[in-house]
Amino acid sequence: MTSSVIIDSIGTAKPIASKILSDAFEIPQELITKLIYGAPSVLLHKVDEKIANKATKTLSQLGLEVRVQDASIPVPTDTTTYDISIYIEDIALLPLITKQVSEFLGCGLKEAFHLLTQESGIVIGGVSKATVDAFSKRIDAKVVASQASKDTYTISVDTTDKSLLKQLCSELKTMPPFINIPYKTSQNLWRKYGSNSHLSILNESHQRFEIVLENVVATHPEYRKTLLEKVGMPEAIIDTVLQNLPVQLEEGLPIQEAIQVIEDYKENGLACSIKPLPTADCSIEIEITDLESTQSLLSQFVSKDQLPVVEGQKWTSPPLKRLIVRYVEEKLNNIETTSEIVA
Repeated sequence: MTSSVIIDSIGTAKPIASKILSDAFEIPQELITKLIYGAPSVLLHKVDEKIANKATKTLSQLGLEVRVQDASIPVPTDTTTYDISIYIEDIALLPLITKQVSEFLGCGLKEAFHLLTQESGIVIGGVSKATVDAFSKRIDAKVVASQASKDTYTISVDTTDKSLLKQLCSELKTMPPFINIPYKTSQNLWRKYGSNSHLSILNESHQRFEIVLENVVATHPEYRKTLLEKVGMPEAIIDTVLQNLPVQLEEGLPIQEAIQVIEDYKENGLACSIKPLPTADCSIEIEITDLESTQSLLSQFVSKDQLPVVEGQKWTSPPLKRLIVRYVEEKLNNIETTSEIVA
């Protein structure tokens, strides 16, 4: 009787496993890597049962989830692949999560950090559901997996390009923000306008959105109760807030959840809009009250000649990745330093 060795998941294996298996089975490392990240997949087919069991023991010791099955049983054929991104809710965990991504992908910390801070948000693409599950267990952040062809997209346009903006309004039959755009429509627009540097198309599964209160229906009997109970707005500040609209109610929501929330608010007398959270580089303005601690923090991301040098004054950073700015802002709070994110 012959057997097949099936890799069910990368499990807890480290990337070095692909090199070890490549050397052991004389299979190109690139192919081994593809089999691991595409699991379930067939590593060995129609081999002696003893050889299969021995191989399975070795694979298990490396952390892979594997099994042996009769070679006559059909092997896995699912080719569905996913793109993975991470949303870091607790930004203080950024160093830890960078290390975890580095260890999972087998890349350096610098490369892992670059993947986390790029605009698309995707850290690894073309992997199986089993790999998504394994990755989720090994990362202390919200892991999002999606299939590009089934996703919706946000179309972003530089507002200074009036001509392009007008063309998109006409084609999409709506005004900006252009959100929840189907895959085929987004691809058609990219083929038509993709050469224009003022246009960008982002997968909404890997974005986060904010809910902005634009107005209230003053005659609706539930709007104040909704602000109190669902939004969590203190009674004492409601009237002041309503005099200074628009105001952000929620942030960091995936698109489908944001759409559901906004519909619920609408039914309760709150007129809201959904806006993508900015992804472009930004700066942080800091009131320097502890020069030494602030310099120590900023030196991780800002060159020495650009660091603040005077205590008791405001200082504005050069443009930084938004994830970095969020992290800096969080760490500044720990030393009780006032800061503000600016465009």
